[in-house]
Amino acid sequence: MNMDDYRKVTDRIYPSDKCREEVMNMRSEKTRKRIKHRYTDKAVAAIAVAVVAACGGTVAAAAGLGAFDKLSNKRDRTITYSNGYTGPLDKFDRNEYDKIAPHAVKFEEVSHAENDKFSVDLDSAYYDGIELILGFTGEMANGNEEGLNNLGFTATVEIDGKQYHPKSYDGQNLMSDWWGTFVIDEGESNSFSGSMTCILPCEARFDDTAEVRVTLTRIWSNEKQTYDYDTDTPHSYDVMTGHEDGRLELSQNITADTSLVRQINKTAEKDGFYFTVYSISPAMMLCHGGYPESYDIAMREEIENGTEDGYCHAVHPLVFVFDEDGNYIEGLPMNPIDMPDGEWASACVSTDSKTLTIKVGDKNCQSNENGSIEFDDQYGHQSFGYITEFTLDLDE
Repeated sequence: MNMDDYRKVTDRIYPSDKCREEVMNMRSEKTRKRIKHRYTDKAVAAIAVAVVAACGGTVAAAAGLGAFDKLSNKRDRTITYSNGYTGPLDKFDRNEYDKIAPHAVKFEEVSHAENDKFSVDLDSAYYDGIELILGFTGEMANGNEEGLNNLGFTATVEIDGKQYHPKSYDGQNLMSDWWGTFVIDEGESNSFSGSMTCILPCEARFDDTAEVRVTLTRIWSNEKQTYDYDTDTPHSYDVMTGHEDGRLELSQNITADTSLVRQINKTAEKDGFYFTVYSISPAMMLCHGGYPESYDIAMREEIENGTEDGYCHAVHPLVFVFDEDGNYIEGLPMNPIDMPDGEWASACVSTDSKTLTIKVGDKNCQSNENGSIEFDDQYGHQSFGYITEFTLDLDE
């Protein structure tokens, strides 16, 4: 990695020496009754059987599926861009909707909004007291003439009338809007399903029921980009600018289900390296890894003073996490999460593994999708291999 690249990276987040348990109470019987429909695996199976019986053996209930159900195979779908590159339909969304969907609430009455550019419904939500994932369905008002497959959008979020923003890496500055994506439904030309993941800051979290108001401020697509050579910047294809086309406002009463979160609060360490798992829910594993201060000092010295060849040679520890079967557990591309004690944590996809294997590599070396280190010597990087390895027993 080039020294200039390092200077663009924000400071690392430091964990506290101890973690305090998040205050997450079970729902009361009163709030339980406010939930509309929660589709468990058994409930979905029962619905499918009923449809088969009514339709003489033909399952025709796809149109009644909520956004989370439609997104369950999202990560398996690919798209080929105009330049010939084939990749994930939405590479930045690593949510495992097949795990999330059974615990999401599908509202009896959806919230609807439309203008002359886009029509959208807020039809479902997952909320466990920390992570709020909203499910949307929508379509372009005048048809999908451009044949777009994925859309990005930004939105503001209000909870009980107060607006909250996502926090940036330093925990101080606030970005203006949340963001989410829509993807085209399989076999459809102008039917989209979308989601927006919000890790709510501590002051915005609630453990009962609250009115959540979402206002979509812009919708765009990177599939049809134009390039401004005068300013040397690409421009996305705007579906809805927000300012000119109007905004889309939706609201629902959402009830927290804090019972979805299993508190772990366990740490394993070796040679000054450590890994903490705070909690696990169907949507994520809340965790954090750290390393001895000596590594941090060496990295900062190189960043501040530079090196003769302009490249970093200090070891930059990078944590890889594997389940009990040796499968790599992906990190979720989201900002660090603030904890009640004022410290920060990271997020990985959820797991039901009883043990975790923690391997520490060097960020200066390249890694593949399985977390294995692939050394790149063209910049003179030393082949450090895995620096250390240890296990964390989640059921201990």
